[in-house]
Amino acid sequence: MNKEFHFLDDGGEMGKLMREKDWSMTPLGPPEEWPQSLRTTLNILLNCPFPMFLFWGKKLKGFYNDAYRPSLGKDGKHPFILGLNGKESWPEIWDDIYPLLTAVTERGETIKMENQLIPFFRNGRIEDIYWTFSYSPVKDESGNVAGVLTVCTDTTESVLAEKRLRESERRFREIANLSPMWIWITDADINVEYANKELLDFIGLSHYSEFEGQVWKSIVHPDDIELVFEGFSKAVEKQERMSLEYRVKNATTNEYEWFKIVAVPKFENGEIKGFLGTGMNIEQQKSYEENLKNEVDHRTKELASSNLKLEKMNKELQSFAYISSHDLQEPLRKIQMFAEVLMDNEYDQLSTSGKVKFEKIQSAANRMQALINDLLSYSRTDTEQRVFETIDLKDLVEDIKNDLGEELSKKEGTILLKNSCQLEVVHFQFRQLIYNLLSNSIKYSKADVPPVITVESEVIKKAKSIDPGLSNTKEYVQITITDNGIGFEEQFSEKIFEVFQRLHSKQEYVGTGIGLAIVKKIVQNHAGVISARGELNKGSVFTIVLPKKQ
Repeated sequence: MNKEFHFLDDGGEMGKLMREKDWSMTPLGPPEEWPQSLRTTLNILLNCPFPMFLFWGKKLKGFYNDAYRPSLGKDGKHPFILGLNGKESWPEIWDDIYPLLTAVTERGETIKMENQLIPFFRNGRIEDIYWTFSYSPVKDESGNVAGVLTVCTDTTESVLAEKRLRESERRFREIANLSPMWIWITDADINVEYANKELLDFIGLSHYSEFEGQVWKSIVHPDDIELVFEGFSKAVEKQERMSLEYRVKNATTNEYEWFKIVAVPKFENGEIKGFLGTGMNIEQQKSYEENLKNEVDHRTKELASSNLKLEKMNKELQSFAYISSHDLQEPLRKIQMFAEVLMDNEYDQLSTSGKVKFEKIQSAANRMQALINDLLSYSRTDTEQRVFETIDLKDLVEDIKNDLGEELSKKEGTILLKNSCQLEVVHFQFRQLIYNLLSNSIKYSKADVPPVITVESEVIKKAKSIDPGLSNTKEYVQITITDNGIGFEEQFSEKIFEVFQRLHSKQEYVGTGIGLAIVKKIVQNHAGVISARGELNKGSVFTIVLPKKQ
């Protein structure tokens, strides 16, 4: 009907509605009767991409464009308010907007409002809507104000987002002020934009606002201030998180305390704008570390002193070994030699009492010789160079059986090797270990029972279950030597490995009480363990566990 009126051309949905509406049934009358000022304003309104609403005439009838249409929501005022009186269109907010419209229509004022809360009915309910808008007078051909043009923007989302941000900041600061840790925010020049109560109280400031970069110089320990600036500069340059430990002055005690600071950069449009950081007081931890360091230094000095004493004792032991192997051996050999000459040449001329005394001299000299040799063996197990080589247990046992052949023959004894294995050992030490154990089994056999000695071996894993000092990541060889001899009481299972510990008198069994101590020392040199168990008059079992490879 109104197609010949070019001011209603285009205009999208609202232009179409205006063209199709029968305006002759309204107080405005048909468009051909509309004043030119209304036609011109509507043409601008319909073709403007910004939301616009026009109040026209004394009744403030409403016109709006497509850009304004979303503001009315769904199932709301659209489209019935098109051409409707203002009071009928906006009853819920009329008391709020009518004074503003009157100021424009009667006094010709232009009014601008930002983020104004103007709730109205849309989407089937009254909604709180924030607007930034302006009311401008539209004059007719006579220069009188005939309408009010509203240019507006729905700012609800941005206002609510800002409110949420402020609320979030409020909660953040509320929580931060309750935190026992430091919490702070800086700009890129480490001027503090926010600091929580814990931090401000510690450094003695009432508010985080003159807390600028230079303040750090007055509160950070002079020896640490360069560390702080360098740490921040590096973090800014590399745009990465930062972790520092430095000392800060406590305003209450005027003493410096250690803090650990962790800060992460905050970015805006890909550019670093500052840091969000936390600080934890680690003074007690540092004090503990310092005390621990002092204690370690003290213990290290004590250990060094003990090592010097031990080294001195080792030298004395080496001197003793030298004396034992030379100076003590020489007079002993002469005693043995002259006693033997006297026994060979003068035996028949001696009285019965003299013969007994000379035999005791020879016996005592032989025991002395054995004791010296055993002491030398014991001392050498720690001082001799250890060269490991792979041996076969079978070959070693056969070799020792040959050496013990005479003793085995006298007692009609037997040494049985049930199975063999290979392992890395210091050959001469390990030979002495097995020799001493087999020799002991023969020596401590029952008088009326031939000794039967069994040697068994097996490769084991998870050796920690045997002894906590062993490792589950290595293969070990377990060697078990079992005999049917006189045995011993279980209470002596540890004592028998101590130097000079004897469970029987010299008259019953010859020995120096050093043999098993040498055995234990050799096992320790091979990073292994040894244990013994026995039952009186029923025999004993010695178990050795050594790494298969050293």
